Amino acid sequence: MKKLLLLLALCCVCGTITAQNAKPQAVIFETDMGNDIDDAMALDLLFKNMDQGNINLLGVSVHKNNPYSAEYIDIMRHWYGYKKLPIGVNTACVTDMDCVDYCTVVSQLKDEKGKPLFRRSKNPKYEEAVDMYRRILAEQPDKSVVIVTVGFSTTMAQLLQSGPDKYSPLSGRELVERKVEYFS
Repeated sequence: MKKLLLLLALCCVCGTITAQNAKPQAVIFETDMGNDIDDAMALDLLFKNMDQGNINLLGVSVHKNNPYSAEYIDIMRHWYGYKKLPIGVNTACVTDMDCVDYCTVVSQLKDEKGKPLFRRSKNPKYEEAVDMYRRILAEQPDKSVVIVTVGFSTTMAQLLQSGPDKYSPLSGRELVERKVEYFS
């Protein structure tokens, strides 16, 4: 039920953004992609809203310690035609559960010739999640970014605790206060 409410809230956020703004709303998506399908559905909705010009998805961050989670997001960004969309990873966060999740299964699917079934980057370059957030936020106008988070808030806590760096002289808390309109 929580997942259904989350997806409904995401639809409302995207609908409200469309009604309020002529220009696309800047969004960063934080996910624990893999153990249940709500994250993939939310990312699907975000890509479709990007296609419609409602949002500008600035990046996706995954806080699950499973290499197939980021690979699955890479597959999705290729599927939707956003090959250069940044992906941040935080492997210090959630450890893999003792199960095979859909990210692993989909990423390992092969065609009849033994090649991966879905297109993805050949040598993906993922950013460290907090660095990605700081870089993206520093580039954005004040109070312009919405962060949609599904799953744990560990990366958000790390971002808030981060210090000044090459992207911004502001602490993480100051950077978020200045750049983020709200969290969903």
